Amino acid sequence: MKLSLLQKSIHYLYHFFSRMTRTNYDKVTFCTNRSQELTGNLKNIYLEFKKQKDVQIKVICFNYNRSIIGRVQYLWYSIISIYHLATSRVFIIDDYFLPIYCIESKRDENIVIQVWHAIGHLKRYGLSIEKNRKSRLKHHSNYDWVLANSHADIDALSQSFDITRNQIVVTGAPRLDDLIKVNHLEKKENVYQILYAPTYRDATDEDPAYKYINAFLLEFSKQSFKIPTKLYVSLHPYLKIEKIHNHFSDNIIIFQDTAQSSKLLKEVDCFITDYSSLLLDYSYFEKPIKIYAPDYDQYTREVGFFVDYQSYLDLPISKNAEELVANLNEYSIEERMSVARLKKENFPFLDGLNSQRSYQFIKKLLKDR
Repeated sequence: MKLSLLQKSIHYLYHFFSRMTRTNYDKVTFCTNRSQELTGNLKNIYLEFKKQKDVQIKVICFNYNRSIIGRVQYLWYSIISIYHLATSRVFIIDDYFLPIYCIESKRDENIVIQVWHAIGHLKRYGLSIEKNRKSRLKHHSNYDWVLANSHADIDALSQSFDITRNQIVVTGAPRLDDLIKVNHLEKKENVYQILYAPTYRDATDEDPAYKYINAFLLEFSKQSFKIPTKLYVSLHPYLKIEKIHNHFSDNIIIFQDTAQSSKLLKEVDCFITDYSSLLLDYSYFEKPIKIYAPDYDQYTREVGFFVDYQSYLDLPISKNAEELVANLNEYSIEERMSVARLKKENFPFLDGLNSQRSYQFIKKLLKDR
């Protein structure tokens, strides 16, 4: 009932705004509900547009909080977003964005572009997951174009967003430019830095991800490492930071900030995850990647992958925290070769011009009247 009411309200608001205002063919709106500021792909495309003087830019950034206040804020930002969709020639998002899916008969002059925040074709998402296809509200609808990192990702994007291959444009992920342009400087301190980026399962208070994360942090806090070791824990936006315990350890830093996570990718010595596609980003540096996935078999059954995850990565999978900690300092020749292969397959462009290619494609859409 609540979803139906929200859907109808947003639908009618969009068409009300469409009748009361005109589309500004020089206006581009960047919208995200992943963070309080533009990050990753959206940020890099935005910076390209900022160099131009003939384009009107609107930025909408907010986090979805499941509290009562958070839900009210989400409704408010949804109304704002729908107004700017109705008045923009191009509206760009980087994640699931409910208000857009509530609209029936979206006008052709309002172009929606999805620049998905993740690269690769690892875990299933969107409409490639069966339970999402059964939803009364069709997820990921009303996309006109999707920007892809590589040709290898096209099938996954087509399935996940129920779009044709002709609606997918391969530009390279804009945010990867930041990794390619990094200057590899010598480390300033003798500290072994690890970034741990677990993903969520069902985004509820009973999400089993909390159990796995806390088990690893407890085991990590017990260790006496030969060299000073610092662990950064980057929580997915859908997880609650207050449910994670750092065991009063000074060398465990827990945060929930995609911008900080992206910055740390360039600095850390090792990356740990379960199913996050950030491991593909990190492969660029050809440093150790550790997979900690206690529920691998269950996750494979319930969510699934576009590939045989274990075979595709060809990296050891730790099924418990003790095993993971024991292997933290291992980096075999076989693992090095696997990481190098992942880099080759997921960085089709090494010219640092992904953002510019994305900008040029969008700029052409503005010229089409």
